[in-house]
Amino acid sequence: MRTTSRRTHGLVAALALAVLATPGTAQEDSGPSLPWPAIQAGVRFGYDDGSNGTVAGAQMRIPVIRAGWIELVPAGDVTFLTGLKEYQFTGDVALLSGGRRGGLYAAVGFAARNSIYEGPGRETRTGTTVALGLSSRGFGDVPIGTQIEVRWIFIDAPFDPRTITFGVNLPLWGRGERGRR
Repeated sequence: MRTTSRRTHGLVAALALAVLATPGTAQEDSGPSLPWPAIQAGVRFGYDDGSNGTVAGAQMRIPVIRAGWIELVPAGDVTFLTGLKEYQFTGDVALLSGGRRGGLYAAVGFAARNSIYEGPGRETRTGTTVALGLSSRGFGDVPIGTQIEVRWIFIDAPFDPRTITFGVNLPLWGRGERGRR
């Protein structure tokens, strides 16, 4: 009786594997199965609550792993104030909840901001930055990515900049993914 039971279990397991296996699984080569997500470059616009000024900038979203869960995000911004422009550079590591599709993200990194602080001349100060946002890598067949982000910058200054921005990103090649050929 035990032999029949083992054969039945083995047959059921083999049948389940045959039914659940995708058609290309057995023929797949040892290469990666997912195409690498494209690097995206874009612009962003918003408001700096700490400085009470309009923000415009550019950024890149560089996938670090094929699944897209981690991205490097270098960016440069200009804050337009009355009679003054502040320049800012940030470099973040972002963790995306939806991987290659985008989704909610949290980012941490470093910041450098050039402005007039206490003295008469311009000065660049450095610090850390934290950002929370929502991003997409496109909508259907349209490879235009979008994002909305809130960012806090912590520098040794009389104020800590806080920005909210909306961004539009385009893939640097193809329709957003680099596949195997």
